[in-house]
Amino acid sequence: MFETALETAGGFTFPYVGLRRKYDGTVFSTVGAFIVVNSQGWCVTAAHLMAEIVQAKQSAHSVLELDKRIAELKQRDGKRSNRERHELQQLEGRRRDYLSHSAEIWALPHFSETHPRIIEHHIAEHADVSAFRLEPFDATTIPRYPVLRAGHESVKPGTSICRVGFPWHQVDATFDGESGFNVSGGFPVPTFALDGMVSRFNTQQFPDGSQATYIETSTPGLRGQSGGPLLDTEGRVCGLQSGTAHYDLGFDATYARDGKQIVERQFLNVGRALHVDEIKKFLDSLQIAFAEG
Repeated sequence: MFETALETAGGFTFPYVGLRRKYDGTVFSTVGAFIVVNSQGWCVTAAHLMAEIVQAKQSAHSVLELDKRIAELKQRDGKRSNRERHELQQLEGRRRDYLSHSAEIWALPHFSETHPRIIEHHIAEHADVSAFRLEPFDATTIPRYPVLRAGHESVKPGTSICRVGFPWHQVDATFDGESGFNVSGGFPVPTFALDGMVSRFNTQQFPDGSQATYIETSTPGLRGQSGGPLLDTEGRVCGLQSGTAHYDLGFDATYARDGKQIVERQFLNVGRALHVDEIKKFLDSLQIAFAEG
C-alpha cells in the first residue's frame, strides 16, 4: 500500500543527528528527521528538535559562566564562607550535567563532504514546526521535493497514513579537543516506516486566541521520527510528526512476576502529528515556496 509513498518520501526525508558532549566527558547522540521543502534549501522539522539545538548552544555558553564563577570561588581557598563553600559544591555538581560541546549533522546527500549548516531558522510560536535554510545546498542532489496535501482534499478520520523517520538507531561518536566530534559509525541511517490511520483531530487553544491542530493516529510515533512526514498512500505530506500522547484506558492489568503481583495502569499510545494545513500556514507566513496537490 505504501511502497510508492515510501519511495517518494525517501527523496526528501533525511536524518538529523545531534552530537552532544557533557562536561564530564560523556558523548551521546540524538536522532530525528527533517524534510527538504524546496530547491532553495528550505527545510522543516519539529520545533522541539530546533529548540533542543538552541538549548544545547546555551548550555555550552552557561558552562563558561559556571567555570568563571567556580574559578573565582576556588581562588578564595581558605577564605571561603560557609555559603561560598556550599555554592562551590552546588556549582561543581551542576556543571557535570551541562553540555560543553554540541554539533549537528544534517544528513543530506554528500553531507560528509559539504557539511551543511543552518544559516537561518524560524520557530512557530505555538505549533510544533520549525523552518530553516541550509548551506551549502545543491538542489541537484535532491531526487524530489514534497507535495503537501491540498486543502480541497482534506485529511479525514479513517485516512490511511504512514509515518517515516529514523528510530532505534545510534550514531557513535567520540570527542577530542583538537578535532571536535569524530563519528565512528552509524551511517547510513536506516529508514523505519509505521502505518496506521487518522483517528481524530486535536485542536489546541492558546491564551492569545491562536490555535494549532494536530492529527492523532491509531499507532504511536517513535523517538527518532520527530520532524518526519506523515504520508498518505500517494506519498503526499499530511502532517509533521510531533510526538505521542498517552491516554489512560481507565483500568489496571495485574500479572505475576518473580512471585509478586504487579499492578500496572493501562494506556493507549497515540501518535500526534501537526496538521498539514498548519505547516502550509507557517510556510506562507515566511514566504517559503512549497508544492501543493
